Amino acid sequence: MTEMAVVVVSYNTRELTLAALASARVATDGRDAVVVAADNGSGDGTCAAVRAAFPDVVLLENPDNPGYGPAINRAAALHPAVYLCAMNADVMLAPASLQTLRAYLAGHPECALAGPALAYPDGTPQRSCKRFPTLGQALGELLGVHALLPENRWVRRFYYADRDLSRDTPVDCVSGAVMLIRGDAFARVGGFDEGFRMYFEETDLCRRFRAAGLGVAFCPDARAVHHLGASTRETSARQVEYYLSYVRYFRKHHGRAARAALTLAVVLGTLGRMAGLPVRYPPLDRRRAALLRAKEGACARLLRALGPSAAV
Repeated sequence: MTEMAVVVVSYNTRELTLAALASARVATDGRDAVVVAADNGSGDGTCAAVRAAFPDVVLLENPDNPGYGPAINRAAALHPAVYLCAMNADVMLAPASLQTLRAYLAGHPECALAGPALAYPDGTPQRSCKRFPTLGQALGELLGVHALLPENRWVRRFYYADRDLSRDTPVDCVSGAVMLIRGDAFARVGGFDEGFRMYFEETDLCRRFRAAGLGVAFCPDARAVHHLGASTRETSARQVEYYLSYVRYFRKHHGRAARAALTLAVVLGTLGRMAGLPVRYPPLDRRRAALLRAKEGACARLLRALGPSAAV
C-alpha cells in the first residue's frame, strides 16, 4: 500500500489545478506517494493541461461531475494509502505541510484527521477550524444576525477565538480545503457521505469520526494558501448547494425538528431575497435582466428542492 495519496479535485480551474498539483508534487517529494488529479467534468481544458504538464500525475476523469466527496471516494478506492490528503484545486501546499501533518497523525493514533493553517494569497490568515454548528448558530447565520454583527461572541466561539490556535489542538472540524486523513479511519467510517455534493461534507466526516471515537486536530505549523471559492464561481448555484447541504446536515445529525426549523429559516430568507432582487439587480438592460432571471431562477430551484425531498 502506498504511504500517501494526494487527491486534488478540480472543476474548471485549469491554472489553479496546475499550481495545486505542482505544490503537491513538491510536498510529496522523496515520499512513497501518488498524486491524483480528480477532475469533475471540466470544460476548460484542465485534463489536457494536466496530461501535458504532469505525465506522472494520475488523472481520474469524472465526466458526471459527482461533487467533491464522491471524487475523493473514487480516488481513494483506486489508490488506497496509509494517509489520504484530500484537497481542492484552489489550494497551494507549503513544502513541509504534509510532512508536518503526517508527523502529528503518526504521534497521535487516536486522531483520524489533521488540517493546516490556511491563508489568503496576500498572506492574511483564514479561519481554518470550527466547532460543529448548532441550530442557534445556524439560525443566526441564515437570519442575518451574523452578517450584521460578524464578530459577535457566538461567531467568535464557533471559530475557536476562545482557544490558543498557535499550537496543535484538538478541534471539532477543520476546513475542507485540505485535510490529511488516516486511510484506515477513512475506510472505517465509509469515506465521505456522497449525499453532500459540495458543502458540509467535511463537517459530516469529522462528526462521524467523533462518533467513532476518533479525533480531529488543527496543526498551525502546517500551512497552505487557499484561493477561497475559486472552484465555485457561479454564486447562485453555489448558494443553492450550500443551503441544501446545510439542511441535510441538520436532518442527519440533529433530527427532523431541527431540519424543519432550518428549512423554514432558509425558505423565509429566500423569499426575502427574491422580493429584493429587482431592487438590487434592476433589469435596466439585457445583461442585467439576464442576471436577475438567473438569481430568481436559483431561488426558485432552492424552494422547489426544499420540498418533501429535503427530509430524505
